[in-house]
Amino acid sequence: MMRTVLLLAVALSACAGTQSARGRDPAAVPLAGTKNTPRLSAASSRQPESLARRAELPNAPLTLDHALAIALANNPNVVAEHWEIEAAEARKRQASSEHWPSLEFLAAYRHHWHEERLAPARGQTPPSLSHDIFSGDVVLTVPLLSGGKVVSSVAAAELLADAAEQRLARTREELIFNVKSTFYAILGQEKVIEAIQQSAEALTEHRENTVRLIEAQKAAGVDLLNIDVRLAELDYRRIKQQGSVELHKRLLLGLLGAEAAPPGGMTLVGTLEPRQSAPDAVKASAAAIGNRADIAQLDLEIEAQAKRIAAIRAAYLPVVAAKGTYGSRLSIQGDYEDLGFVGVELQMPIFEGFETPARIEEQEAELSVLEQRRRRLVLTMRGEIDSAVIQVKTAQAAVAVTEKSILTARESLRITRDKAALDYGTAADVLDAQAALLQAETAHCAALADLNTAFAVLDLAAGGPS
Repeated sequence: MMRTVLLLAVALSACAGTQSARGRDPAAVPLAGTKNTPRLSAASSRQPESLARRAELPNAPLTLDHALAIALANNPNVVAEHWEIEAAEARKRQASSEHWPSLEFLAAYRHHWHEERLAPARGQTPPSLSHDIFSGDVVLTVPLLSGGKVVSSVAAAELLADAAEQRLARTREELIFNVKSTFYAILGQEKVIEAIQQSAEALTEHRENTVRLIEAQKAAGVDLLNIDVRLAELDYRRIKQQGSVELHKRLLLGLLGAEAAPPGGMTLVGTLEPRQSAPDAVKASAAAIGNRADIAQLDLEIEAQAKRIAAIRAAYLPVVAAKGTYGSRLSIQGDYEDLGFVGVELQMPIFEGFETPARIEEQEAELSVLEQRRRRLVLTMRGEIDSAVIQVKTAQAAVAVTEKSILTARESLRITRDKAALDYGTAADVLDAQAALLQAETAHCAALADLNTAFAVLDLAAGGPS
């Protein structure tokens, strides 16, 4: 019988070890809010090179939607939040396991100073006595009543798992904003580079005309020098803008979770045509309370904290469990006895040194902290929405003004060139008109990028498109 008990314990331990090894692979869990989005497996999280392969960018023009899809699948912050969800799910399963019975095997060897019985006396049967006793028991414990501790702990774990999903949703929203703002900044700077190149081409053509006028003794040599200076300034501005574009592309690569750009370089395609509707701050603030994932996260954490407090209060209540054991006692002389019992146990706390009241006070203070964090977040959110609405309206006005400025600058350049061709203007006037047009085009590109970014800021503050 002793051998049977030992084999049973070993088999149960092996089953338990196999079950614990069968954890869910987070790679199989889809991204919240997406379909068929790739996930990093546990192996790839330990191998940076596999992460780089997964985040490899295609050697083709990159659109904003494609960039967002890559970032949401590969950004380290998003991947880390997925693992946080897996950890929260594991904690929920840990809490739920308290509902289940426990089965364990206990084995011991004891040497006694005086001879002890292997088992209690049984009628007229002579007792078996020994100094050295081996024992083995299988113990089954079935929880019957925990005072609500297990129920509250499970509820708190479930709420915290939901809060982890909301934290992932907010991380995704912040990532979308960062990708959008960087993408728009690159498009705006590339538009500025195009304007600079067009201005340089126009000045080069004007330089050729000036050379012919100098040969005909209708222009001074200093005009040619002024044009060369302007061309050098344009070349400097172009190089500066290109450097800024490369820095922003490096920032975008980091957001996409990519180690390097594709062999042919990263090329972005898209427009800077923004939404035209002017948002209402009051409506956006009212909708944001229900849309913001970080507010929902705090609501869930507050509710979970209340469940934690309930679980701690359960320490004042008795714990009832059904318990049964079956085992064997073996002396060194070879005597053998079987033992076992079935019953109900009650554990009633009486005094624990004021530990439970102190824990309750601690958790109630933590609950107050969470409530004040939520209050602060709502106040901050309203300020962010008001600021974003102002940014949108300001950027819309800037776009309208710069569009008119471009039309005016183009007409002014045309008139100045015509006057110069008729000897009613100077080369300096043409250079000034060309510079004014470039400045207007640069301001317009910046205004378009700012307007797109302002809408992205508003979407982030409001928890979604307004």
